[in-house]
Amino acid sequence: MLKISGNKISLTRGDSAYITLHIDDYELNDGDIVRVQIRDVPNTGELLVEGDVDVSGEEIVWHIYPAQTSNLEVKTYYWDAQLETSNGDIFTFIPASPFKLLDEVTMPND
Repeated sequence: MLKISGNKISLTRGDSAYITLHIDDYELNDGDIVRVQIRDVPNTGELLVEGDVDVSGEEIVWHIYPAQTSNLEVKTYYWDAQLETSNGDIFTFIPASPFKLLDEVTMPND
């Protein structure tokens, strides 16, 4: 289950997710890089997930793979999204926000 409310994300551990991100008042250019990370604590926390982000045209899609969360503890983590422009400017366009990993019941057969 994926649920998004504002910048708060809830996802069942081990599920896939495709999350579309938006940058207001900015047109993406060749060479721009979007980074998304999940950490257990903002700033000093361990990097747990480095986002696989597809930037094509005006759309930014963050793909979370099952293996990226399947071994993480069920709890609330933090995420943000940052744009590094082709000329070297850096903008955090989604600030540190809760990323809640939910427990699962249905799992692959052993």
